[in-house]
Amino acid sequence: MLEIISQHFEKFSTMSEASRIAVLEIAEREGIDMKKIIVATSFCFDELNHHQAKMNLHSPQGTFIMGGLAGYPFVGNIGLTAFADHVPDGGAALFIFGSHIGISCTGEVGKIKRVGQKRHTNTCGALMMVQNHVLSSEIHEVDAADYSAFQPEFLAIRLLPMADDIRKAEVPILKTTHLVYDEIENEILKLIINNPLLQSEFPVYILGGIVINTDETLPNYFSQKVFRKVH
Repeated sequence: MLEIISQHFEKFSTMSEASRIAVLEIAEREGIDMKKIIVATSFCFDELNHHQAKMNLHSPQGTFIMGGLAGYPFVGNIGLTAFADHVPDGGAALFIFGSHIGISCTGEVGKIKRVGQKRHTNTCGALMMVQNHVLSSEIHEVDAADYSAFQPEFLAIRLLPMADDIRKAEVPILKTTHLVYDEIENEILKLIINNPLLQSEFPVYILGGIVINTDETLPNYFSQKVFRKVH
C-alpha cells in the first residue's frame, strides 16, 4: 500500500502519527500539558474521515468539526468564534484540515473498498460530482433559497477558474483535490487572522494536508502540506 501511495505523494505518514507529532510539538513549544490542546478539524463529512480506527486523531479534548463538503470550513466565522470559546485556560488551539482522496490497494485513484462492500466506491465522491459540474456548462450563481445546492455550487464557482488545469491533468480528481486543499487552507487562515479571539487569547497552530483514504480497515494516511504557528 505504501508503495502505491508513494506513486502520487512524496511524503506521507498515518493520520494518527501526523496529529500525534503535532500535538507533542505544540505541548513542548508552549510548555503546556497535551490535555490543554483542543483540536478543530475541517475534513469532508465522509465517514472515512471521522472513523476513529482509521483516523485515530490525537485530540485529548475531542474535536470541533468545521468541515462540510470536501472539507471546506463552511461553519465560517460564527463557528470559529464558538470554537475559540472552548479552548482550555492556559491552553492552545490546533486546526487540522484538508481535502481527501481514496487510493485502493489495486492502485486506483479516487476509489476505495469500504467495509461491508464488495465493490469499490468513489472518494471523495462529492468532490467528483462537483468536478463534473465544473467541467460542464451548468455553473450558475448560488441560490440562497436552495440550501441543498449551496455547498456544491459554492465550491464549483471557486474551482471554475481552474477548469482548464483540471482538464489537462493526468489524474483530474487528484488535481482537483490539491486545488480544493488550497481553497481550504486559504479560508482557514483568513478566518483565524480575522477573528479577534484567536488573535489575542492563546497560541494557534495549523496542520494541513491531504487525507489519503485506503481500503477497508487500513489506516488513513496524511500528506502534510503545512504545520506552523499562526500566532
